Amino acid sequence: MSRINVLSIDGGGIRGIIPAFILAAIEDRVGLELHQTFDLIAGTSTGGIIALGIGTRAKNGKPYRPADLVELYIANGPQIFKKGLLTPIKSLLGPKYAPDALESVLLSYFGDTELDSALTPLLISSYDLQGEVPFFFKSHRIAADPTYNWKARAIARATSAAPTFFPPLHLHRDGEDRGLVDGGVFVNNPAIAAYAEARNLYPDATDFLIVSVGNGDRDDKITYRKAKGWGLLGWARQIVPVMMDSVSEAVDYELDGVFGVAAAGRHFRLQSRLTIASNEMDDTSLENLQNLKAEAAKALQDEAGRIKVLCELLQSGRGSNLPGIGLPMTTKPSAKSAREGC
Repeated sequence: MSRINVLSIDGGGIRGIIPAFILAAIEDRVGLELHQTFDLIAGTSTGGIIALGIGTRAKNGKPYRPADLVELYIANGPQIFKKGLLTPIKSLLGPKYAPDALESVLLSYFGDTELDSALTPLLISSYDLQGEVPFFFKSHRIAADPTYNWKARAIARATSAAPTFFPPLHLHRDGEDRGLVDGGVFVNNPAIAAYAEARNLYPDATDFLIVSVGNGDRDDKITYRKAKGWGLLGWARQIVPVMMDSVSEAVDYELDGVFGVAAAGRHFRLQSRLTIASNEMDDTSLENLQNLKAEAAKALQDEAGRIKVLCELLQSGRGSNLPGIGLPMTTKPSAKSAREGC
């Protein structure tokens, strides 16, 4: 078996424009669709929506192209994150946004597409509040256990249910009952989870290439003077971005440590610092939507050398000869991991 290619896409709300834009450029330069290039695609939150879009037959039996998903955010972001005069007060008492607009957009884009239509193995993260455990949706488990098959729109809703922004998704069927929230609470950058899954899925592989695409690094800083007096209310406004950013940066460190001196050629982290776009996950002003596209274009320019090397590596396509549809687990999960969805 040749090298196994793994794609990981971070969470970050409307900032999903950035990875979708970057992936569109990579796909064009490689000359293959992403499901033909990667042996596993993982995503969290907005990254999970992108992964489902490019990895399933959601667009009339075909996958969406990354450029299609840029337009998803541009056209529908203001509807999903629609603010009113009472939004600040509402966010103190419950979720900042009702899920109706998000669910309507997901229905429009995914319809009744199910996870078993995956064109390459997919790993989508969520967290089960009721079980207090991580829960991963895995397309490659469906052949051995059909209960792992869910509608793509439900998975997209679960992975993007960011605490304080949207209510959890109540997922229940045949005695299974879960309250799912955004996987960003524990794995906003799912690259290390994707690498672990790829090692289990392809146990004979010895060479892995990890491509991890971020949503732009926040440039705001929380000073000691500002944070020292915060209580529940003060932290409630900051804990989600602090938690998600710190998790993402920790994964970078961990993967570089795993690959050691070979990290430069085996772990491609594509993450730029935001300079003109808003740090907020729900800023859908026309100006910010254009700024996010500009940030992505600048990232492509700044990383032109590394991206050229990456695209040359990816032109050989997937390293495995295993189809994405109905791909069975190569190892039997433990009772604990099966119960937790890990």
